[in-house]
Parts: sequence; structure tokens; C-alpha cells
Amino acid sequence: MKRLLGILGFSLLSLVAWAADEKITWEKADGVLAKAAASGKPVIWYFVNNQFSKDALPPVVESLAGAEKAFTNPVIIKRREPFLWVRGDQKLATSFKVQGAPGIVITDADGEVLLRAPIATPENLFDAMQTVLKEKYVDTPVTWGDVVRTGPIKKKLLIVGFDDEKGEALKSLEDRSLVKYHKNCEFVKLPPQKGGEAVKRWNVEKTPSIIICDAMERVLERVSGKLTPCQIKAAIAKAMQKLDDPRGQGR
Repeated sequence: MKRLLGILGFSLLSLVAWAADEKITWEKADGVLAKAAASGKPVIWYFVNNQFSKDALPPVVESLAGAEKAFTNPVIIKRREPFLWVRGDQKLATSFKVQGAPGIVITDADGEVLLRAPIATPENLFDAMQTVLKEKYVDTPVTWGDVVRTGPIKKKLLIVGFDDEKGEALKSLEDRSLVKYHKNCEFVKLPPQKGGEAVKRWNVEKTPSIIICDAMERVLERVSGKLTPCQIKAAIAKAMQKLDDPRGQGR
């Protein structure tokens, strides 16, 4: 019996120790966006300072205490993994134009703001996290056309896609990290048959492939083989740069 009680006691102590280890890991600001790009996770920046102003008043102590408790709440801890977490300093607070601290700014891997929210309770933080994961930063289907229209399009970029045999590869364009580019793109999916007219027309050597063009169908970038969101995002970024520098364009 004593041995059994000892085992149970050890097990309970182990569980308590494990629970104590469960907490938010705060990343360093330098490099967190690169980590976000690699992982696909949005970043929660937590601020206790407002944007610098000589007339600004410091946050109320009670508010700061409530906010700090939010980040140790079991409900928040359990749901921490979809995000990266950073404690922002005064310089970052000014850069992000923070008002109403204590609060958070949630961004994507490019530092573009998805949501701002004051934090006084775990409920505030939970609601902000859910809003981002369910509304602001979600995978979104692409609306594909099946014909490249003659003449300039109204969007900045034309993306011509040739899918794989399973018809799954182009779904990478639906990734939440790429959704913000959708409004600037016209998407056309063409038949990937080897030797087909479309494949010849667009000089496709292997599928799946996407060809990123300007509005006049001039090819800016190509991505072939395994189409990952990171590869596609890099190609779109390069294509956008070439739009600003026409000397970089060409087939």
C-alpha cells in the first residue's frame, strides 16, 4: 500500500510539474517574422506601452495586472500553438502605432496587421485569437477561369496554372499566407496534357506549374514541381518587384 501511495504521489507531482511547464514561449522580435514565414503562423505582439508621445499617460496598473493574467490562463495556454508570441518594447509600440495599451497587435509574416485588440481579461485575448484564426487569417478558395482573355486584364497579375494529375497542387494558392494577394490576381487554370496546345503556348516543361504574368501576359516568374506556399509567395513578391522595374520583365 505504501509503495502504491508513493507511486501515486510521484505521478501527481509529475503532473503538477508538467502543468507548470506549460506556458507561452516568448520569441525575440528579431527573427520572429522569418520564423512566422517558415511556420505559417501569425505573430501576436503584446504591448504594455502606447506609441511614444510626450503627453501620453502610462497604462493603469490594474489593467496591466489583468492583461498579464490573461497570458497565463489555462484556456489561452492550451490554444497558444497556432501563434508566435512577442513582448513588444517602446520602439515597436511606436512603430506599430499602438494605442490603448495593454493590448496586442496580430500580424502575418510580413508584419501586416491582421487585428488590434485591447487586453484586460483572458476573454479579450481569446476572442482576438479566434477572430484571426476563423476570419482574418484563413485559407480561401481561388476562383479560376479557364480562358486567358485577350488584351490587358484589370488586375495587376495574371496567374496561369497547370495542375498535377491528382488536381491537388494548385490548392497551395488557397493558403492563408497567400490570400492577401488574391485581390491583385486573375487566375486561369489550363489543361496540363503533355503536348497540348496550352502547354506549348506557355512553354510548360513540367507540371504542376504556375506562370505569373503582368496584365499584358508578359511572363514575370515561373514555379514548377512541388508548389509550396513559401515558393509561390516568393515568386509573387519577385513578380511585383518586376512590375515596378519593367527592365526586369521578360519571358
